[in-house]
Amino acid sequence: MVDKKKKDKLRSIDETITKPIFKIVEQQSKNAYILFLKGHLLGKLCTLEKGKTVIGRSAQADIPLKDASVSREHSEIKIDGEKATIKDLGSTNGTFVNNKRITRHFLKDGDKIQISSSTVFKFILSDESEKVFHDELYRMGVLDPVTNIYNKRYFTERLKQEFSLAKRNKTELSLIMIDLDFFKKINDTYGHLAGDFILGKISEVFSSMTRDEDIVARYGGEEFAAILPGSGEEGAVICAERIREKIAKTPFIFEGEEINITVSIGIATLDENSLFGSYEDFIDAADNCLYHSKKSGRNCTTCSSEAET
Repeated sequence: MVDKKKKDKLRSIDETITKPIFKIVEQQSKNAYILFLKGHLLGKLCTLEKGKTVIGRSAQADIPLKDASVSREHSEIKIDGEKATIKDLGSTNGTFVNNKRITRHFLKDGDKIQISSSTVFKFILSDESEKVFHDELYRMGVLDPVTNIYNKRYFTERLKQEFSLAKRNKTELSLIMIDLDFFKKINDTYGHLAGDFILGKISEVFSSMTRDEDIVARYGGEEFAAILPGSGEEGAVICAERIREKIAKTPFIFEGEEINITVSIGIATLDENSLFGSYEDFIDAADNCLYHSKKSGRNCTTCSSEAET
């Protein structure tokens, strides 16, 4: 028979074992976001602040979209305490939540919103740690890991949007395709680490010599591309020649070795005289100009008007 002292000791040990060692961390408060599933902001997570957020094509919208099918002020999302409401602002093509056209709708976590065939996003509630995770996924999804500029997937999505927008608004748009000359020789001579180093340095030159509104991307291998919204052929040639000359004059130092490199460039421009039926035709035209530069001895720039003559 167990005496009272032993019972008390056993009870104390039992309580110690069953007590939780770690306190449960209080759940972080959820913030409201929209995650773009389709469109030029693909993968982007945008924070919805308290109050009203206007989404539309206007540059003055809180979340401006480069989508010709979206109205200037298309939709409005209002965050009021724990309530979130989306309202259509009299848009031409309407606002759809979970495939149903709405005028006003109370949002819940996971609702899918579509405002054009090219722009779809999801309403989500997430804490800060989840947001950091989403932001990193976005970076992984749109940036090239070697050069830290946009990848081909993002470039293609943006070019579709910019091409459609330029056609609709009858504005100019230029596409620059850039290829590194004799890049295989650099890899063979100095190794692939040197090759990656050169790609990174070249991308820094591109980014530093283009405007904030331009989209610079690694198109594949040693080929790069730049989309220049609102830029005609003359402006695109000036930009391309500055880049070409800068690279040709810059010695790149890798582990004490001086590596010199040149680039060949092709330019296509969408304007009132061009007959491009699609963004694919636009890419083909720039590629043909690039091929012309290669055939002409490399380290030069060819634009559409020159290639046609």
